[in-house]
Amino acid sequence: MTATPSAGVACTGKNGTGLARANVANIVVACTRLSAYTIGGTVSGLDAGKSVVLVNSSADNLTVSANGAFTFATPVWSGTTYVVAVATQPPAQYCEVTGGSTGTASANVTDVSVSCHDPFTVGGTVSGLVGQGLQIALDTTTLDISANGSYVFPTSVMPSHAGHAVTVSVQPHSPAQHCIVQDPYFTYSVAPAITDVNIVCGEFAYVADAAANSITPYAIDPLTGALGAPGAPVATGQSPIALAVARDKQYLYASDNAGNSISAYTVDAGDSGALTAVPGSPFATGKGPGAIAVKSETWCTQPGRGGHRCLIAPVLFVANGGAGTVTTYAVDQSSGVLSGANSASLPSGPNPIALATGDDDLFMYVADAASGQIYAYKSTSGELIVADSPLASHGKLASLANGLGQQFLYAANASGATGSILGYRIRQFVAGSRVMPGGLTATTPYALANCSTVASDRDRGYLYATAGTNLYGFGIDPATGALALLPGFPVAVGLAGDAIEIDPSNQFLYVVASKAGKVAGYRVDAVTGSLVAPIPGSPFAVGGSSIAFATL
Repeated sequence: MTATPSAGVACTGKNGTGLARANVANIVVACTRLSAYTIGGTVSGLDAGKSVVLVNSSADNLTVSANGAFTFATPVWSGTTYVVAVATQPPAQYCEVTGGSTGTASANVTDVSVSCHDPFTVGGTVSGLVGQGLQIALDTTTLDISANGSYVFPTSVMPSHAGHAVTVSVQPHSPAQHCIVQDPYFTYSVAPAITDVNIVCGEFAYVADAAANSITPYAIDPLTGALGAPGAPVATGQSPIALAVARDKQYLYASDNAGNSISAYTVDAGDSGALTAVPGSPFATGKGPGAIAVKSETWCTQPGRGGHRCLIAPVLFVANGGAGTVTTYAVDQSSGVLSGANSASLPSGPNPIALATGDDDLFMYVADAASGQIYAYKSTSGELIVADSPLASHGKLASLANGLGQQFLYAANASGATGSILGYRIRQFVAGSRVMPGGLTATTPYALANCSTVASDRDRGYLYATAGTNLYGFGIDPATGALALLPGFPVAVGLAGDAIEIDPSNQFLYVVASKAGKVAGYRVDAVTGSLVAPIPGSPFAVGGSSIAFATL
């Protein structure tokens, strides 16, 4: 039996089907009269003399010509789903439904919010620029920048649902610099202009002194790579032994080994490189924190500034050598504050000492000194998921470095006379394959007695290592990951280096002798990977008997 109710009536039936063998008298039809409800809300920001066309459920159009309340002419029946959208934009404006766009009618609806926005200009401040030829872009509109100071793109942009972004389209040269855009994403502005999309080109080095419980900033000369006079030191927690910086140069973090904490700072990357503690710093972490890394992902699944669908989402990883865990933190992009510490289910061996990950990398690796194992994790959306069972390295692990993007992983085997550089191919996703991506397959090791650390350049095209007081540079075979010693190496540094740092412009390499409190610097040919010359004034005396070094 089928019942056809009138509009505004909902009917249900019982005993409506069966095989009739006699007169049927037990069919029951119950009808309920539905209520009719109106759908409406408020429009704001619409310019005088303009109109926006709204639509409810793709059927009921309404032209709104003034700010204030609106109501669709056709009511909906109770229990009906409604969906309000913008059908036609006003000229030279962009309107969107910002609240109450959909629901199920159970009363008159009055909370649909429609906001309209005007075109706006985009600009900010350029700082630290020394080179020539810097060019930035707002979507596809480019702007040449020749000096520090404020800038504004000459053309206003319309708000849009997809949003807008400022990027660096051409990096400066003579000298080479690596400029970054801070807070590059936005959709609209409630003001007539966005003025805080800053371009930062200056470079700084930071030295953490574990004995003095402090961090000291140094400006890096973009022409020579020399470290300038030390800036004002800032206090840390107890015994800072490792540093990590965010790719947008806004925040710096230090692992306080004896304090079981993370010290966090905002960076004045535009002028002095000075550090200011973020609210709540230092933040508690696991026992004996050591290696630390910031991974900045670009998420395009939830709204960021001004409603943009993309935002930069930094995540901080900390290897707790005294607890056998890796702690992850979400980083508040607007303040640098850490939250959401989680280390309960992340096996890393009893003494994790090294991390290898980078911005937008799919995988992260943890080296454990006690077991000689390397742990692999899939790293997405700020979460770590075990990607493979730990791999025995058969060595005394000291540091890790990625090569050729994330095609290969290298580990320093600091086993004295039998030391070496251990190499691994990183298994990637293969359609139809059951092989776990992120797992490691060992390649042929490179024998290097007294090897103490490895590091790749910023493009991950070359690998560098220290052994004793010498520095080694290697090319990477893209097919096999095999290492080939570059011409001119090894180079006698004169210091027992235990860390290597390469600046963001990829033209200066620093060998850190942490126990001597000194840093030796070299200019690097980014094309060939070879060293060009020592940096004037090198080596630099930068601290006490136990230091950590980082550049941004």
